[in-house]
Amino acid sequence: MLAVVTACVVMLLVSGAMAQFLLCVSTPERKGEKTVAACSVAGDKFAYVDKNGLVRILTPEELQLTMAFNPDIGKMKAFGMKYPGPVEKIRPMMPRVEP
Repeated sequence: MLAVVTACVVMLLVSGAMAQFLLCVSTPERKGEKTVAACSVAGDKFAYVDKNGLVRILTPEELQLTMAFNPDIGKMKAFGMKYPGPVEKIRPMMPRVEP
């Protein structure tokens, strides 16, 4: 697991990525053929990468809560560490409207 995180961090620092996004850790070859939600249901694990290139492996519960608060994340295409180029940036949450 440490090797996966290290490889991901090195790759992101080299690429100069400045956005926040998710990468599929379970299936590094993932190329966007499934959504994050579909991969989550199948049991795939995801890593959250922040704008500084720091990586955090999400537990299934953390990913489910994240998608509950920001449903657009579940609709994003899932990409693995082998093909991070086209990864979608995480969009900010819409403000909640209180009645």
